[in-house]
Amino acid sequence: MPRSAPLGNSTLVSAPVDREVRRLVVKLLVLAQTPPPLHGQSVMVQAMLAGLVLRPGDALHHVNLSLSRDHADIGRWRPAKIARTFALALRAVAVRLRHGCDTLYYIPAPPGKRGALYRDWLILIICRPFFRRLVLHWHAVGLGAWLETRASAFERAITRAVLGRADLAIVLAESLRHDAAFLTARRIAVVPNGIVDPGPPPPRPGPRQPWRALFLGLCSEEKGVFLAAEAVIEANRRAGTPPDAPAFTLVAAGAFPDDASEVRFAALGATHPAAIRHAGFLTGAEKTRILGASDCLLFPSHYPAEGQPLAVIEALAHDLPVIATRWRALPELVTAEVGRIVPVGDCSALADALIAVRSSPPPGSAREHFQRRFQLSQHLATLAGALQRVESPEVISRNT
Repeated sequence: MPRSAPLGNSTLVSAPVDREVRRLVVKLLVLAQTPPPLHGQSVMVQAMLAGLVLRPGDALHHVNLSLSRDHADIGRWRPAKIARTFALALRAVAVRLRHGCDTLYYIPAPPGKRGALYRDWLILIICRPFFRRLVLHWHAVGLGAWLETRASAFERAITRAVLGRADLAIVLAESLRHDAAFLTARRIAVVPNGIVDPGPPPPRPGPRQPWRALFLGLCSEEKGVFLAAEAVIEANRRAGTPPDAPAFTLVAAGAFPDDASEVRFAALGATHPAAIRHAGFLTGAEKTRILGASDCLLFPSHYPAEGQPLAVIEALAHDLPVIATRWRALPELVTAEVGRIVPVGDCSALADALIAVRSSPPPGSAREHFQRRFQLSQHLATLAGALQRVESPEVISRNT
């Protein structure tokens, strides 16, 4: 089992040896947030710290970039964050000097959130001169396009100077290379996300009434929760079922980004009480239970920073077909064998997909798709391989 011991304000993580892992960057400083708050990026950082395989004598150090209080606070700038950001950057430098870390691992800001981008500037201006190498892990997607089209010339110039020419850029899918390429990373590694295999789900009955769609994630407009609700309402209208006995239902599981979104969704639930329900923010056994009680995942996201959402991987692991949008890396994640991809913002196409998946499920096994490509052990092995070759001239990829 991995072992963790405090080192002042950082953490030293060590782990047993895997014979297939020949070499790992010996002194890596991970400057990134772990839960709370609980979201895909922080979960993957936690998984890396707990499970990355090291050789005897090798180590990685962690300074928790804990700036956000909750989901609504992620990427937002508050005056109190300025002092804390500065203090954490100095802490990272202190850990580097104390332990001789030569490589900095960092996760860049999402697009459109200037406060988070300016945070990156402050941290990397302070820290980067002290490290021989920089590794950027692009969990959020779209900063490159935002810099090209929305940022000022000054913002582009500073970002290129501060984040440019990373020694290694880690991206989640082949289609998500643009950010790393725009900032001229020296090497790019494709490392898909992965989760722990939850084990086979209990058998599901055949087509049932109602047919239960699940939305899992941040319950926001951009993530698609309202479009998912509208699609279920439209599918029920087409089915001609009475309001108290709908053919399709939607359960949304996740936090709301603000009070306005919560009020808006509650109004939909009040109008369609038998069809639309919010289950709250679920973890652990509660999340497993609701995944097991669902018939498909409905995930019509157009979130600007969407990369490779863990909600979709969790659904595949529980053998759920997925209906998602043609957005970012979702078409690579949701193939025709395990789900359906529809155009962004098309409620009618979503309703069509719901009806079609209910009557004619995808031909492949969603769970087998997960086991082949998105298990945590595969993610960690590929990540370790990329870090081992941080100074290699090759472009590293794993075909997903």
